[in-house]
Amino acid sequence: MKINKVQAYRQTLRLKQRQMADMLGISVVMYSKKERKKTAFTDYEKVKLLNYFKQYFPKETIDSLFF
Repeated sequence: MKINKVQAYRQTLRLKQRQMADMLGISVVMYSKKERKKTAFTDYEKVKLLNYFKQYFPKETIDSLFF
Protein backbone atom coordinates (compact mmCIF):
# COMPACT_ATOMS: atom_id res chain seq x y z
CA MET A 1 0.00 0.00 0.00
CA LYS A 2 1.39 3.40 -1.01
CA ILE A 3 1.89 5.98 1.73
CA ASN A 4 -0.40 9.01 1.50
CA LYS A 5 2.24 11.74 1.72
CA VAL A 6 -0.26 14.60 1.86
CA GLN A 7 -1.84 13.15 4.98
CA ALA A 8 1.53 12.17 6.49
CA TYR A 9 3.00 15.64 5.95
CA ARG A 10 -0.12 17.34 7.30
CA GLN A 11 0.04 15.23 10.44
CA THR A 12 3.81 15.73 10.80
CA LEU A 13 3.27 19.49 10.69
CA ARG A 14 0.38 19.13 13.18
CA LEU A 15 -2.09 20.75 10.84
CA LYS A 16 -5.82 20.10 10.92
CA GLN A 17 -7.84 19.22 7.85
CA ARG A 18 -9.70 22.51 8.43
CA GLN A 19 -6.44 24.45 7.99
CA MET A 20 -5.63 22.62 4.76
CA ALA A 21 -9.17 23.08 3.44
CA ASP A 22 -9.02 26.81 4.20
CA MET A 23 -5.68 27.11 2.41
CA LEU A 24 -7.19 25.47 -0.68
CA GLY A 25 -10.51 27.31 -0.45
CA ILE A 26 -12.59 24.13 -0.18
CA SER A 27 -14.80 22.55 2.49
CA VAL A 28 -13.39 20.20 5.12
CA VAL A 29 -15.61 17.42 3.76
CA MET A 30 -14.17 17.89 0.27
CA TYR A 31 -10.61 18.08 1.59
CA SER A 32 -11.13 14.86 3.55
CA LYS A 33 -12.39 13.08 0.43
CA LYS A 34 -9.37 14.30 -1.54
CA GLU A 35 -6.90 13.32 1.17
CA ARG A 36 -8.45 9.83 1.31
CA LYS A 37 -8.22 9.65 -2.50
CA LYS A 38 -11.99 9.37 -2.95
CA THR A 39 -11.80 12.50 -5.14
CA ALA A 40 -8.72 13.82 -6.94
CA PHE A 41 -6.99 17.08 -6.11
CA THR A 42 -7.14 19.56 -8.98
CA ASP A 43 -3.89 20.59 -10.66
CA TYR A 44 -4.17 23.99 -8.94
CA GLU A 45 -4.57 22.31 -5.54
CA LYS A 46 -1.62 20.00 -6.20
CA VAL A 47 0.65 22.94 -7.00
CA LYS A 48 -0.59 24.87 -3.96
CA LEU A 49 0.05 21.90 -1.65
CA LEU A 50 3.46 21.23 -3.19
CA ASN A 51 4.52 24.85 -2.73
CA TYR A 52 3.39 24.77 0.89
CA PHE A 53 5.10 21.46 1.73
CA LYS A 54 8.34 22.46 -0.05
CA GLN A 55 8.96 24.95 2.76
CA TYR A 56 9.46 21.99 5.08
CA PHE A 57 10.38 19.21 2.65
CA PRO A 58 12.46 21.00 -0.05
CA LYS A 59 13.27 17.87 -2.08
CA GLU A 60 9.61 17.03 -2.64
CA THR A 61 8.31 17.01 -6.22
CA ILE A 62 4.79 16.94 -7.57
CA ASP A 63 5.37 13.40 -8.87
CA SER A 64 6.62 12.05 -5.56
CA LEU A 65 3.84 13.80 -3.64
CA PHE A 66 0.90 12.68 -5.77
CA PHE A 67 1.95 9.78 -8.02
